[in-house]
Amino acid sequence: MSQAPRGFRFATGPPPLSHLTAHSRNFVDTPEKIEHRRQGYPRLAAFINSDRDFIVFRRFGHLHVRFLLQLQDELAEIEQRLHELDNDEAYSFNLNSRRRDSNQDRTALLAGLGEKLASYDLCLEAYYKQIERAPSDSRNVQSVANWMKGNKPLVPEESAFLCNWEDLVSPGKQADHGGLDILVGRIAETLCEWGLLKVNPSRSKDKHVITVDASLIIRISRAITTSLAILTLTVPISILYKVRNMSSRLWIIGISTAVFSSCLCLFTHSRNYEIFSATAAYCAVLVVFVGNIQ
Repeated sequence: MSQAPRGFRFATGPPPLSHLTAHSRNFVDTPEKIEHRRQGYPRLAAFINSDRDFIVFRRFGHLHVRFLLQLQDELAEIEQRLHELDNDEAYSFNLNSRRRDSNQDRTALLAGLGEKLASYDLCLEAYYKQIERAPSDSRNVQSVANWMKGNKPLVPEESAFLCNWEDLVSPGKQADHGGLDILVGRIAETLCEWGLLKVNPSRSKDKHVITVDASLIIRISRAITTSLAILTLTVPISILYKVRNMSSRLWIIGISTAVFSSCLCLFTHSRNYEIFSATAAYCAVLVVFVGNIQ
């Protein structure tokens, strides 16, 4: 059994402060700036990794399909050849038992079939995952293109991956990332350009690289979402309580439901059935309230 070094102690609590250096006692968030990397691929990689919106890569859709078509035809050829060998088999016992099969051509054909099928299945699954990825937003691609024009990290031949925007993909949006977060983010970027909002300086020394703290956007969007949720329910109820005419109440319910459903569609990342269920529940609440008014 190996022994611990002399002076090393196993303890549940923290070691004495005297054993800690000044650097280890003061952990400060000091992320490395983009400009600290050398010009070229190192700096480009640092820039792309600095923000989620800057992550854009080619999917190479044409090459995926081209290679899949090649593998598909090779498998189809093997399949056709296997059918011919089975139909031309003179001895039935070769088809009734794998162990007694004396047809060397069929044995060799089946031996290489597994590797070919595995390669085809792997490429097909990878391609299906590629086409499910969200296409890159043109605004984000333009930001990356502007940075590359200003910094020129690569030679022109190796910068051509940004010339085909339709083939660019980005990571999928987060589950709670909807239209409201995008709107708040763009407003924050505009305010930063106008100098009304402080830019996050931890990513880059370049003043043209505008990055806003993601936690700030989340807090603002959640505050707006909470306010909208309260207003879309309390305002119609207050109006319904004042209005006595039943036809007017029905119009108020219809308009309020339309506004609520529109907010779900525009400001959230909800699915169709979620929007339908929430709208139905919201309308039911208003109807029950109207039914209970004396």
